[in-house]
Amino acid sequence: MTREPVIHFSSLLDRAALEHLKSKTVLPSFSHYDVWLYEHAVGFTVAKMMNADLLQTTKSALEHAMQSGESYDKFVKKLKPYLMAQGWWGESVMTDPIDGVAKTVQLGSTRRLRVIFQTNLATAYAAGQWARVQEDKADFPYLKYIASTAEQKRQSHMTYYGKIWRVDDPIWQSIFPPNGYGCQCTVRQLNEKQALRERGEDIDRQPEKFTERQKANHAKGIIDDGTNDIQWVDFTNPRTGQTVKIPFDVMPTFAHNHAARLVDVQMLAEQRHGKGFIRELADNLMAYLKKKKQHLELTEGGVFASSANLINEGRLLYETHITVMNEAIKQGKPHEGIMEIMRREGIELGGEVYTYSSNAEAAQELTDNLQVFPTVWLQKSNEMGRVLVADSMGRAWHYFPDLSNKRFINMMKNKPQDFANGAEAFQWAFMGRKMAFQQGDSMMLNNLNHNATRMISTQIHEFTHRLQKVLPELNDYFVRLWHEKTANDKVQTLRKMTGNQRYRANEIGKRDDFPNPYYGKMYGDEDDPLPLEMMTMIFEALLGGDIKRYQELARKPDFLYFGLALLVRYQP
Repeated sequence: MTREPVIHFSSLLDRAALEHLKSKTVLPSFSHYDVWLYEHAVGFTVAKMMNADLLQTTKSALEHAMQSGESYDKFVKKLKPYLMAQGWWGESVMTDPIDGVAKTVQLGSTRRLRVIFQTNLATAYAAGQWARVQEDKADFPYLKYIASTAEQKRQSHMTYYGKIWRVDDPIWQSIFPPNGYGCQCTVRQLNEKQALRERGEDIDRQPEKFTERQKANHAKGIIDDGTNDIQWVDFTNPRTGQTVKIPFDVMPTFAHNHAARLVDVQMLAEQRHGKGFIRELADNLMAYLKKKKQHLELTEGGVFASSANLINEGRLLYETHITVMNEAIKQGKPHEGIMEIMRREGIELGGEVYTYSSNAEAAQELTDNLQVFPTVWLQKSNEMGRVLVADSMGRAWHYFPDLSNKRFINMMKNKPQDFANGAEAFQWAFMGRKMAFQQGDSMMLNNLNHNATRMISTQIHEFTHRLQKVLPELNDYFVRLWHEKTANDKVQTLRKMTGNQRYRANEIGKRDDFPNPYYGKMYGDEDDPLPLEMMTMIFEALLGGDIKRYQELARKPDFLYFGLALLVRYQP
């Protein structure tokens, strides 16, 4: 009976390894050949795990295990119930996206979880080790391949036991361990004196394992093992048709250095072309991963299937265009970076929303300021009606009335101030037998006490309230996220949550860990909360031009990514 290999990882935190694991992008895949060789250095995948939520949860569990020194037993105890509840357990029938054939496949199992745990931690630690090897190679220029610590050693890997090559020898791009599932081989970094001493000790102990050339070189003070005795074979990826040369005794999906190619390319490129080139390289890499992810991800409902999917999509968009955002933030104009991302992703901007006012200048100003939204969204607003805008010296607000409410109409005709502060500025539109105000129109009041930046930011916020009526499906995504974030929170007054007495006593919400308590505001009750401010606050922060609002949002990046994904991906 073959025993499962047991790998014991150090409880000491390897920060380089942890950062390597955290930096990976989730890539759903049907086969372990779908994510190939060096793609593993930047992508996290589990074969047959086609749901991005499951992948992200599994990745997060591994990150936690590494960061806390958690054992495999604790890892599986936490993750297994979740995977079972999600239906990712045992055998199932799945359609292979390559050939369209339904196949019986193994999803989760205790054995697979062990492989997932050991493989991902082992490769992350290998990446961390390689980073340290690069830092120390000037003083310790050699690496020695160290025998596996497993009870049952792979005979195929014994070819490399005791071999010594320079750190920069290309062989380490193909055999830097681990070199297969459960592989417990490792390397030791040596200076020249140590390398010669250990080679002499190995020759004395097992002379039959060394060639006459190796012995003669050692006598001359030379370490040169060469690679002539390594057998290379052509391996064709059965999923992509790509053919590569790999050592015959290394498992194909492991025949790469788990970090080196990416690190070396970055270092060389920075030396020769500068940091600007590196940023462009990073952009291109993220663009490639994005396309790879879109090709592989077959989650039912796609990016909109869950809040986690939207957050992941937004994160990918942000990272793809990180250079654009960094430059915009540097200039204090993050909203321009967001708009540039939208343009680069094919979103048309510059549309005009229908507005009217007793002050033509105010109407045109609002039209201009709302061009930051996707044109197709503004067109949907126009199909429903227009925005009646007016200025005041009081609090800004937006209202979407129902003209079948005769009481409201009479109030606006006779005593608009009884409806709301500043409502008298709209009275003219409700006068006469044929009112200017029509069903589908909404009212927006500006606050002239605001400076220009705050005015625009507030207009973005208030117009988003109109979009909640125009695009109810879009609003539903924000409501779903609000419910997920506040599931265990109690209702409180905004005064209590913020300590700000400016809020009325009846203004309530749930706190969660929002960028600002106002995100959690409710216009209903516990049974029907009507949380309408998360969408407005996120779009205001992303598009409004107020740097403080953006910085507030950026401190809770999941909300930023969520909003960005919807600005780019949602099409009514």
